[in-house]
Amino acid sequence: MKTRLFIPLIGLLLFSSCTTMMYTSIDVLRPAKVSFDKNASNLLIVNNTVVQPNNIGHRNELINEKPKNVSVRTDSLAIFCVSVVNEEFLKNDFFPTTQLVLNSINKSGNFLISNTPQIDTLKVLSAQYGADVVLSLDKIKVTDRIADYYNEESNYFYAMLEANFESTWSVTYSKNFKSETYSFKDTIYWDAESYQRKKALASLPDRYNALIDGALYVGQHVMKKLVPWWDKEDRYFFVTNNKSIKHGMDSVFVKNWSDAIKIWEKGVESASIATKAKLLHNISIAYEIEGDIKNATRYNKKSIEVFESTPIVNFEHYFTVNQYSIQLKNRSKEIEEINKQLGVK
Repeated sequence: MKTRLFIPLIGLLLFSSCTTMMYTSIDVLRPAKVSFDKNASNLLIVNNTVVQPNNIGHRNELINEKPKNVSVRTDSLAIFCVSVVNEEFLKNDFFPTTQLVLNSINKSGNFLISNTPQIDTLKVLSAQYGADVVLSLDKIKVTDRIADYYNEESNYFYAMLEANFESTWSVTYSKNFKSETYSFKDTIYWDAESYQRKKALASLPDRYNALIDGALYVGQHVMKKLVPWWDKEDRYFFVTNNKSIKHGMDSVFVKNWSDAIKIWEKGVESASIATKAKLLHNISIAYEIEGDIKNATRYNKKSIEVFESTPIVNFEHYFTVNQYSIQLKNRSKEIEEINKQLGVK
């Protein structure tokens, strides 16, 4: 499992008169919340929703006006949402084959109830498209409001459009047609401010278009639940006036992690106890960036042991190394889960 460096060292944190922390951001792969059967290869995405009635879920809460419900079109939300999910699956090649049924297969007409697709319908579609797993959007609901406020201190008007989306999905395998259901929530905001109230409100996006954008966001965001996804985390190196640490950091600045490790490992041999603990921590970070979680964990444990053996422990330094230990444990668990999801032994 590779860990890719996202950007070079960009930050400096002062810890004491002689020790600073340099930090970098790395890309880490996160596991999905939904684990597809590793034997499934042909995915079919279906729209199984009933359109939300225009007069449900939309509200205005404006200054000097009674709150009131309003009517907004929501007929295309599901179509845009499943279209994005389909595009994302095609883009990342998670399944060898991905197909889409865009128009809703739900004939119930009842928006309030969320049901998985009927088994008979799934059998027909699975046979027609050669699908062994069906991902179905069973409901998408949005509750939105436009509100404005007046800020007396700054003498300006603040307007906002808030949209809360709830989406319900099901995963069904053609081998047994048993479904697992998942529900997700997403909240999106748009805001504007001006000394003129009308201008603040007019600066908000068109409400229908905003809800479409929200449905697109839901589709993109749900992919983080369905397949492993890339996230960013910060990592911190100890920097002191010690020659080995400084020399190793020269290699870090050009992303030469193996050289940095060699320099720091050699420096450990003659370093004081306090410096040795910091060198071991830096080695641990470099190994993680190289994708070697096993050695990163090994050197992190050594760093903690050395810190605990010192007569006087710097709490901030010790806390940093212990927090990193927790991050490595979480990453190890996540990598194990990701390997299962990707079918890696």
